[in-house]
Amino acid sequence: MQKKKWLILSICITLISIALGIAYFSKSYLRLIESITDLWSAVRYYVYEIIGYSKEIRVSITEYSKVMGKSIFLADDVEEFKQDVLDYLRLLITKDNAIGYVRKTSSSINGIAKLGIVVFPVLCMSMVVLKRMYDTKNTNYNEDTLPLRVYKRLMSKTYEPIRKQVIEYITYLKDRKYILRILTWIWLLNLNLVSILIAGIAYYFYFAVSFDVLGIYVQLRKLIIDLKVVGRIITWWMIVIAVYTVIDKKRRRIADERLRRMESRNCGFITELPIVSMTVGSMGKRKTTIITDMALSQSVMFRQKAFELLQKNDMKFPHFPWISFELDLRNCMHYGTVYNLATVKEWVNKKRLRFERNVCPKTKLYGYDFERYGMTYDDGLRVWNLHEILTTYAQLYFIYVIESSLLVSNYSIREDSHFLDDGNFPIWVNNFFPEQTAMEGNHAHILDFDVLRLGKKVIENNPKIGSFEFGVVVISEVGKERGNNLELRDVKKSQEETNQKNDLFNSWLKMCRHSATVDNFSFVKVFTDEQRPESWGADARDLCDIIHIASSGNQRLTLPFYTIEEMISEWAFNGFINLYYDFRFRRGDNTLLVHILKTITAWIYKRNSRIYNKYGYSISHIEKEHGTMDGKIEKKKYYVMNKKIYSRRFSTDCFSDYFNDMAKKTRVGLNDYMEYATEKATIDELKEQNSYFINSLYK
Repeated sequence: MQKKKWLILSICITLISIALGIAYFSKSYLRLIESITDLWSAVRYYVYEIIGYSKEIRVSITEYSKVMGKSIFLADDVEEFKQDVLDYLRLLITKDNAIGYVRKTSSSINGIAKLGIVVFPVLCMSMVVLKRMYDTKNTNYNEDTLPLRVYKRLMSKTYEPIRKQVIEYITYLKDRKYILRILTWIWLLNLNLVSILIAGIAYYFYFAVSFDVLGIYVQLRKLIIDLKVVGRIITWWMIVIAVYTVIDKKRRRIADERLRRMESRNCGFITELPIVSMTVGSMGKRKTTIITDMALSQSVMFRQKAFELLQKNDMKFPHFPWISFELDLRNCMHYGTVYNLATVKEWVNKKRLRFERNVCPKTKLYGYDFERYGMTYDDGLRVWNLHEILTTYAQLYFIYVIESSLLVSNYSIREDSHFLDDGNFPIWVNNFFPEQTAMEGNHAHILDFDVLRLGKKVIENNPKIGSFEFGVVVISEVGKERGNNLELRDVKKSQEETNQKNDLFNSWLKMCRHSATVDNFSFVKVFTDEQRPESWGADARDLCDIIHIASSGNQRLTLPFYTIEEMISEWAFNGFINLYYDFRFRRGDNTLLVHILKTITAWIYKRNSRIYNKYGYSISHIEKEHGTMDGKIEKKKYYVMNKKIYSRRFSTDCFSDYFNDMAKKTRVGLNDYMEYATEKATIDELKEQNSYFINSLYK
């Protein structure tokens, strides 16, 4: 029923637009016919000049419109225009003109002063009345005053239903863009804009061979005359809104480009890192934020690299039916017969064996005509067999097409990547800066440390042992997991239970690239963080690049020309918030004035907040050095962009549930702690601290 209603409304709007075009904008259609005639004559002139045909042609584009006329405030030709400009400049600096300007200004000031004399006392009286009203104290909790109740009822009967209907209709139009296109074309014709475009094209053809520079003045006059149709219905405030909308769209595009350039620089920095890196810094320096940010970028880069290598391998056998090969592999992945890189290799090897044994091998290669196109590829270094390339291609395709996250972490991380598949070659959409709020994506896999241990395991028969081949490993607080040399002094490698010395985790770090290398590229990266580098044992730390976070910069914006709007936002928020909480202290009810002011301020605050959340960033100044900590320190910048990293990516208190669990088991809170009786602690109060130092003094 709703769709039928909106369809009828759309038909009515279309018919009204057409009726207005016939009744009110008829000249626009006559001008359209004229501009088409101008275009035809200009094109003929252009062709004749190009081919050297000597016949003279009347080029109507150089003449004024017979439909619109030539009445306008500008002079008819260039010479008259020059004279008018000179006369205007001479009049601009005359004595009479200056006296007239002063008189006009004085008259305007006099009128404003008279208005101020009337308005100022009224404003003062209103302020006094409002202040006395709002100074009255009450505890009418959450009760609406009579004016506010009337206002809410009025809005619920007028504004809110209209707003709801408008939003529903806009949604309807977005789903049926053909209606918008029809209406757009009707109004482009009504407002004479199509005629202007055609006339511009016509003059382009004429000017391309005539180079009539002086004729440009006539075209400008014709343009202004043609725009009079628009000027009849477009007011100054419509122009202001339109100009602001265009400028705002342009600056947002610039802001998005800046964010993407920053992301590109971050990716360049991440690419330079070795397989294992360790980010360190004091509490609050955003260590976990930065390794999460790097892990998200690395995950996208792995898929992009797999895609890039797929393209190159495709070109090695350009006539092979890759689509059939991919669909067969996807089918095996779906049924679980292929689930990692090792099984991918086995799967291709079985294909090779069947091909070699089969009396009609062409049927086992998806119809590939190997007799015509060959079975080998010579890259100048060595000769590759087709099945070797198939093995590489299948592994790359598996890495690219796997629909789960490539992140394996000891805390949760959310991704935004979305898998688009219409049954052919799938595409990953990786956009950290979408226009709308991102949909729910995948989350990182839970890191079972046993899969990274080559020696003893915590769970001896853990079914996941040996399963990790490629991906991005993220370990927060790695020093607390692995310990340093001092902490592990009494830990023995020969102990029965699993520990940091006999689990061979460090050996996995040294060899992890072997299982993850496909087509000479390693698809594995390990990001860790800790408060100081010495918290992790030297044997593992020496493999890393250590990233020291020297400082975390203040919030900045990529959006240009936002200063004035930000000042207005801060002024509105700071000005209202003091008034609001003074009101909250005095009264418990809700009043109309505060309701309106709060609604306006909340809208301004929300807009400013969304701008900073989308286009805000900060620069972390970092110092990179080798894990041996004896090399040269490189100073770098890392860009932390709000939209990318703070869109519900991870929780900074990732281990808080451990403390929550302890807190729930106790029946004591902060309010139950004993307080000092005076400014000086007594002996009993000192003993209440359970301090090693105090206890040692009394022992």
